[in-house]
Amino acid sequence: DEDDEDDEDDEDDYCENNYNTEGSCNADNQCEWDAEDNECDENENGGNTGSGNGGSGSNSQDFDNDGINDNADNDDDNDGVNDVNDAFPYDSTEHTDSDGDGVGDNADMDDDNDSYEDDLDYYPLDPSEWANHDGDGLGDNADDDDDNDGYLDGEDAFPFDANEWSDYDQDGIGDNADLNDDNDNYNDVNDDCPFDINGYIDSDGDGICDYADEDDDGDGIPDNEDDDNTVSEPVEPDFDNDGIPDSEDLDDDNDNVNDELDAFPFDATEWSNNDGDARGDNSDYDDDNDGYSDSQDAFPLDACAWEDTDRDGEPDSLMCPEGVNTDLIEDLDDDGDQIADLDDAFPKNSNFVSDFDGDDIPDSVDTDDDGDSIPDNVDMFPLNPSEYLDTDGDGVGNNADIDDDNDGFLDIFDKYPLDPGLLINLSDESDDDTKEQISSDSKSLTLDASDLIALLIISSFVSITVVLSAQKILAKKSENMMPEIIEDVDV
Repeated sequence: DEDDEDDEDDEDDYCENNYNTEGSCNADNQCEWDAEDNECDENENGGNTGSGNGGSGSNSQDFDNDGINDNADNDDDNDGVNDVNDAFPYDSTEHTDSDGDGVGDNADMDDDNDSYEDDLDYYPLDPSEWANHDGDGLGDNADDDDDNDGYLDGEDAFPFDANEWSDYDQDGIGDNADLNDDNDNYNDVNDDCPFDINGYIDSDGDGICDYADEDDDGDGIPDNEDDDNTVSEPVEPDFDNDGIPDSEDLDDDNDNVNDELDAFPFDATEWSNNDGDARGDNSDYDDDNDGYSDSQDAFPLDACAWEDTDRDGEPDSLMCPEGVNTDLIEDLDDDGDQIADLDDAFPKNSNFVSDFDGDDIPDSVDTDDDGDSIPDNVDMFPLNPSEYLDTDGDGVGNNADIDDDNDGFLDIFDKYPLDPGLLINLSDESDDDTKEQISSDSKSLTLDASDLIALLIISSFVSITVVLSAQKILAKKSENMMPEIIEDVDV
């Protein structure tokens, strides 16, 4: 073929209707190169296989079952995106992976991998941007004026608030909303110099406060040469309009609290601020700033306490923040039941005191006070978890008693340790027919071989003890008689 005149394997040598790989065949079982370069044969199933200079391939697979074998199909998963542009050519639910993390964008919660999830990301496919406060199409990171108020972010005290840009007194309230921009205790409406904390009167309205103006009345004559340096006597501010200038008024807001005692002298709705948090106590939900709202705080003005179970005026506990002191005294009996908290299992409940087994169930309602799994109504020792039964009623529980039935025979030798009427069994356990009963005072003794051995041991022990005691007595007597015998011999 003409394509092979260069005797090299190149794109002219690829099969037209098959894999884009050397050595495969077209749908007509014909190769574009001649037999020198490639050899195509029909396999036993009628399919076409090819082998050549560069490799081999098969055109029998059809991933999307569209009738076009994958080696000839430009879109193997049939998702509408050609394989060459599809990051997931065999996944019809995915085709792009913007951040290259191996998770397709459809399933990926953060397509650009900028740590902001797509539903919160204004630019889900741009890892350098995620917010656009002014909606101007330019991300905040690149935007010099994020709120589009005409003030560059570097000069804007409120870069994300289009209504504010300056805060003269730096109190956190923008000048547009601040009623007292210079924080000089004169509201702007009464302040001729709202941006000058040192003054509030500007007689000639030239923008310079009188204290700094060399010509207060603006008549061209310096004040030091002008006998009448004011246009007219300025009217001093009178915040509460009571006819008394603020400079002379002892209660500027007329709230009946003198200014010297008023934390908010120009706010008639507030006068105290217990925790110093800039919010008056009347509007503050937590006046002592202890984390407990005033409605739940027994001591709303003391940050060291908040709870008083028995309402006796003494706090259940005291915990003062650093630098805070209190005159309160901690209550040693929180529930007022006359039982000190240290001795009270339920210090905040006056109805209960003890809990012997520590199961948080008061003894008065606990059906098993000692927690030994034996109900109190059948437990002879309801407050002793190691005992519950006393067969002989001697006050010693069976677990500790060495003679449970108090019959004079220790439990270890007593065949019936819980029955004082039965002592031992004389019959051999292996012979039920051989039994001898000894009756005495309506009490029967039945002995078996093991019992006899026990008795033999006991009797032997007693006998040995008696013999040894007798020997000691005889020896003592012999010692006393020896001097008399010696005297008789000497004579």
